[in-house]
Amino acid sequence: MEFINNVIADFLLFITREAGGFWENLTLLQFSWPQVIIDIVLVSIVFYYIFVLLKGSRALHILIGLAILAFVFILSKALQLFATGWLLDRFLTVILVAIPIIFQQELRRGLEKLGQTRLFSNNEVRATDIQISTLVEASVDMAKHKIGALIVLKKDVSLTEYAETGVPINGKLSKELLLNIFYPKSPLHDGAIIMSGGKIEAAACVLPHSYKHLDRTLGTRHKAAIGLSENTDAHIIVVSEERGAISYAHNGRLEKDIQPEKLQTLLERFYAPKNNKLDKVKKAVFKKRKL
Repeated sequence: MEFINNVIADFLLFITREAGGFWENLTLLQFSWPQVIIDIVLVSIVFYYIFVLLKGSRALHILIGLAILAFVFILSKALQLFATGWLLDRFLTVILVAIPIIFQQELRRGLEKLGQTRLFSNNEVRATDIQISTLVEASVDMAKHKIGALIVLKKDVSLTEYAETGVPINGKLSKELLLNIFYPKSPLHDGAIIMSGGKIEAAACVLPHSYKHLDRTLGTRHKAAIGLSENTDAHIIVVSEERGAISYAHNGRLEKDIQPEKLQTLLERFYAPKNNKLDKVKKAVFKKRKL
């Protein structure tokens, strides 16, 4: 027990001496407090970014192993274990040289992510462009093969009551997922999918039909799309199973037989930055409609 107490005491003295030396050097260099605060914040950001980058990767286990070796090295210095300290000193020197090789993939991925930060590009714009392209490509593909589809894009008004009628998906939007859901033999193809942001919340959802439009050429999907757009601010893409045509419903109106270019333009308008005052007015109008 006495030996353990001595080891702990020596280690604490070593840490105290090192901290005292660091503070003394900091005082001699005459750094101002703003410099110190900025320095600490930047170092914290760097370490946070490293942890986020390594989280869930195999490199994290290597980093933990290196941290343990570093701790043992500091402990050997504190306890004056010369043989252990000499061995670890040489070993850690080799490791420092080998780090760029060990973490080659992680370093490359980290630099790529750094180049994709908001400082150099707009990630939200890129994500929106991908969503629009995915929706257009999937709609065109389904129209070409005459696969019926009903895709609801949620805006501000809640669609929970309609999403609850379907099957929860909570999956990231992709062309393959859309085609699988609306494939005629899929158990989820009959009904609508509800999207929020870049995720598909639910599939096989039941939507309210519109009884204001008596056009006999309109199918069940088109009437459901118009009905939902009358009660909410959602935008709905409809792909006709019979004619292989694409339609677009919003604000109680249906634009029939649109071309891919037109669909892209409509989606770009839907995903455009919001005007908060206008959105609040629209939301109030749709709530009054529902009442």
